[in-house]
Amino acid sequence: MQAIMRLDQKAAVTEEGSKIESYYSQMGRVRAKLTAPTMKRYLERPSYVEFNHGLKVLSYNDSLTVESTVTARYGKYFENDDNVFLRDSVVVINREGKRLDCNELNWDSKRGKFYSNKHVRISTPTDTIYGTGLESNQDFSNYNIINPQGQVMVQDSTLQ
Repeated sequence: MQAIMRLDQKAAVTEEGSKIESYYSQMGRVRAKLTAPTMKRYLERPSYVEFNHGLKVLSYNDSLTVESTVTARYGKYFENDDNVFLRDSVVVINREGKRLDCNELNWDSKRGKFYSNKHVRISTPTDTIYGTGLESNQDFSNYNIINPQGQVMVQDSTLQ
């Protein structure tokens, strides 16, 4: 009887879904929309949600204008600490047209920060910068490459 109860408990610790569309709101305002073909939610501790077939997240400002778009082929959301791990063809594009490409990216939603210790490429309308390691705010308007490489065009501040 105990063996059957243990099997029943294991079957109940996973939730699955397909054609996922989820909204995240904060203080009555929509902040993000997540879409994914599939998801699995594991309820054992620490609980997490896994997106094995990719995901897309649109982040919104107070006017419901898209601030940034994040896509990845794999994602894992850790429910206890509100952290997200993304890997495999991760792309972040903000409304200014800045684009981040990398293979691994972490998002700390409590601090509102992206970070990575892997190779990154940032493309802007005028430059492409490579490096290893990154910290950024979540709308990708302010970022810091820890170990940058490449050429950057700098405007002459005396020409106005």
